[in-house]
Amino acid sequence: MTTRRGFTPLEIAEKEMRDKTSLTGFTFIEILITLTVVGVLFIPMMQLFSHSLYSVAISGDMITAVNLSRYEMERIKNLNLSKFQLKKQGDVWTPKLEEPPLKINNANWRTLRHLKAGSDPLEVTVEVYTADNLHKPVASLVTLIEDAVWIESGEELQ
Repeated sequence: MTTRRGFTPLEIAEKEMRDKTSLTGFTFIEILITLTVVGVLFIPMMQLFSHSLYSVAISGDMITAVNLSRYEMERIKNLNLSKFQLKKQGDVWTPKLEEPPLKINNANWRTLRHLKAGSDPLEVTVEVYTADNLHKPVASLVTLIEDAVWIESGEELQ
């Protein structure tokens, strides 16, 4: 007995069954392949995130070090000391080595003001170190200091 375009009822039932099973969900193999692809792509993404976190931490330390060196440089300029007075003080650690270091952003810091001997104008370098590594500066700034020459009113430069 044939119905609907020459198909038997059994063939129609089998076709309907195949259509229903193909629409009801994924096979176990499809799920395993999907999980494998996601897993393979997940590993590089996690490495990217961990590297990004590391870079953010390093950048934060660099920003802190540069800001500390700028602060120390402005402090030197605002002390308004002459070249002779600065040379007399020599190299200066802030805070002093026998004192506890500065704690900023969960890190310990020290700055060194170093004067270059025999330079005119006086070359001053400010180096910022982490307290646990006083051999390699994290940041460094250099400026030149010249004594201010004040001119009384009525005097002229010659």
